[in-house]
Amino acid sequence: MSRILLVAISFMIGFVGKLEAEPHFPSNEDLRQLRSISNPRLSPDGRYVVLQMQDSTKAGGATHLWVVTVQGSSYRQLTFGSATSKSESDPLFLPGGTLLFRAGTRLFRMFLDGKHPVEIRLRTASTPGALSAIVAVDSYAVSPSGKTIAVIATDPDPRERSTERKERRDVQWVDHDRPRNRVYLVDTSDWKTAEVPSLSDIDSVSWSAQSDRLLVLTHTRPDDFGFSTSAVIVTVSEPSSQTRIAGIPESTRRAAWLHNGKGLVLFAQCEEDAPLGSSDLYTLDLTAGRLTHLKAGTTNSTLSLPTLIIAGDDRSALIALTRGVKRTIGRVDLDTGTLDTLDLGAPVITDFSQQQEGENEWVYLASSSVSPPAVYVSNALGQPGKRLVQPEVAPGDWRSVAPSIISWQRDGLTLEGLFYRPPESLVRRVPMVVIAHGGPPGQFTDGYLPLTNLLLGRGWAVFLPNPRGSTGYGIAFEAANKGDLGNGDFLDIMAGVDELVRSEPVSPDHLAMIGHSYGGEMAAFAEGKTSRFKAIVCSAPITDQISEQGTASEAYPDSWFTGLPWVNFESAWRQSPLAYAKNATTPLLLLQGENDTSDPPGQSMQLYRALRAAEVPVEMYLFPRENHSSLGRQFSGLPSVEPWHGVMLRDYMISFIEDAFSGKRGKKKAN
Repeated sequence: MSRILLVAISFMIGFVGKLEAEPHFPSNEDLRQLRSISNPRLSPDGRYVVLQMQDSTKAGGATHLWVVTVQGSSYRQLTFGSATSKSESDPLFLPGGTLLFRAGTRLFRMFLDGKHPVEIRLRTASTPGALSAIVAVDSYAVSPSGKTIAVIATDPDPRERSTERKERRDVQWVDHDRPRNRVYLVDTSDWKTAEVPSLSDIDSVSWSAQSDRLLVLTHTRPDDFGFSTSAVIVTVSEPSSQTRIAGIPESTRRAAWLHNGKGLVLFAQCEEDAPLGSSDLYTLDLTAGRLTHLKAGTTNSTLSLPTLIIAGDDRSALIALTRGVKRTIGRVDLDTGTLDTLDLGAPVITDFSQQQEGENEWVYLASSSVSPPAVYVSNALGQPGKRLVQPEVAPGDWRSVAPSIISWQRDGLTLEGLFYRPPESLVRRVPMVVIAHGGPPGQFTDGYLPLTNLLLGRGWAVFLPNPRGSTGYGIAFEAANKGDLGNGDFLDIMAGVDELVRSEPVSPDHLAMIGHSYGGEMAAFAEGKTSRFKAIVCSAPITDQISEQGTASEAYPDSWFTGLPWVNFESAWRQSPLAYAKNATTPLLLLQGENDTSDPPGQSMQLYRALRAAEVPVEMYLFPRENHSSLGRQFSGLPSVEPWHGVMLRDYMISFIEDAFSGKRGKKKAN
C-alpha cells in the first residue's frame, strides 16, 4: 500500500512540475522578476561584450556590468556595487582593453580580469570656495587614439552653500543658483586631469578622427524658451586655444566629425514647422561655412538621437530611426540625403554601436513582441547578427503574443496600430484595453512590452494605436496635431477602436483606456469626450496646459502645439483635458509620482478635484519618491529600485478596470 502511495506521490510531483513549466502569461508579481539589459560594448579584440544589466525589482533593481564571451557560452557579473554607489553604468573601452565605467557620479577604470576598479579622480578649482573639490561626472567620451578622455562633470557646491543650508539661509535665486558643468581632459598615460578653461553649460562633446580636436556643444541660456546651442572647437594640446563655429543651428543636439576633419554631421531641428525635437541631419563644411539640410527623415521615418556613426570614407552615416512600428538602423548618403534601412533580423533594434573606429564589428540589442531584448554581434551590416549566450532578462516560461499590424483610414490619413488577441478571443468576444503612448511625439513599436502580456493574461485584448502626431511616419504626420491636441489624435484612436469592434472579437461594452504621460493626457481627454469606456486610467497626465506651462520643468515643447497660454489662452484651454471635465461620467483612476517635475502632481490633482465636484467616480494614488520617468517604468512593468510601487500601481489599475468591466464600479448617473 505504501509503495502505491509513493508511486502516486511521485506521479503528482512530476505532473505539478510539468504544469509549472507550461508557458503562462506573467502575473503582476511575476513582473518583479523581470530584468533589463542595455548599453552593450564590444571589446577592442572582439572577444567580449560588456553590458549593463538592471537587477529585477525583487532583487533590488540596481544596475551592474556583466561580461559575455562572443565565442562560447560563458558570462559573469563584473561589478557589484559599493558603499558609495549601488550601481554601475556607461561602459566604454580604451583601445588597449581597459574598461571605463561610471559608478554614481564617479569614473573608474579596470581590466576584465576582475581586479579591483581604480577611480579616476577629477578635481576643479573653478568654483570659489571649492578648491580641489571632486566634481560629479555626467558623461565622458574616449578619443579614437585612446590617449585622452573628455569628461563632462558638474561643479560641486561652494563651501558656503553647506553653511547656508545649515543656518537655513539657503534661498535659491531661480535660473542663477544652479550647478554648472565643464569639460575635463584626462591623459590616459598618467591619468592626470586638465580642465578646459572658459567653457560651461556643456551639452555634449565629439572627438575628431585624429584625436587632436574636440567639438564642444554648449547652451547659452536655460532651455525653457527654446534652443541656444553654440559650438566650440578645442585644440587638445592647448585647451585654451578655442575656435567658435559660425553657422551651426541653435537646435543642434548632437554632432560628429567627418574623418577628413573638414566638416561635421549635425543632428538638429528640421526646417519644417514641426514639434520641438523633430530632427534631421545636416552637414557643415567648416572651410566654406556652408550648412546643408539633408532632409533624410522627412517623408516616412523619424530619425532619433542615440546613433550617429560616420563611415570611414565620409560618404554615409548610420543613424537610429523608426519607420512605422519598426525601430532599426538607417544609412544616410551624406551627399544626397538618401535613406536606406538595414535589415538586422528583428523589428526593434536599439543600443547600436561600433567595436571601435574603423572596425567592421557591431553590437546591438534586438527584440520583438515575443522576444525580450538580447545582445547580438554582427560583422556585416544589413544582415542579422549572432545572438550571444547571455543572462536572460525574463523567465523562459513566460508567454507572449505576436500582434497584428492593423490599419484604418480617417480624415485623409492612413493610420496604424498593434492589436494583441488573448487566447479567449478564439471562443468569445473579449474586453479590450486601449493604451495611448507618451509624447505627443512618440509611438508604439513591435517590441517587448511586459504590461501588454500582463493584460493579455487577464483575458483582455490590447490595442496600441499610433494616431497623428506619432513618430515613425514622417514630419508631416508628426506635425498633424498642431493646435489640435485631444481632438484629431483622439478621434484617430476612436476610429481604430471602431475598426476593431467591427472586425475583431472585441466586446463594445467592455472597453478601457489607459496611458502614461501624454498617454495619460489622451486618456484624460477621453474622460470628457466619450462615454464608451467602462474605465479610464491616467498616469502622470497634463490636464491643464495653462498651469503646466508655468509650473513644469519641461513645458516649453508643448507650447509648439498650444502657443504660450498667456498669449493664446483659448488655444491652450481648448487643448486641456480639464476643459471637458464637466462632461465626464466614466470612473477614472489617477496615478501620480510625488517627485514628478515634468507633469507635476498639481496636474492630476486639478482633474481629481474637478471630477469629485462633478460626483464622477474617481480615485488618485500618489507615489512617494517617484518622478515622471520612474513612474512610467512602474506603469510599464519594468525593473525598479522601489520594491512595491510597481506591483501596487498595476494592482490598483487592474482591479479598477476589472470592477468596471464586472459592473461593480459604475458610471456617474445622468441628472
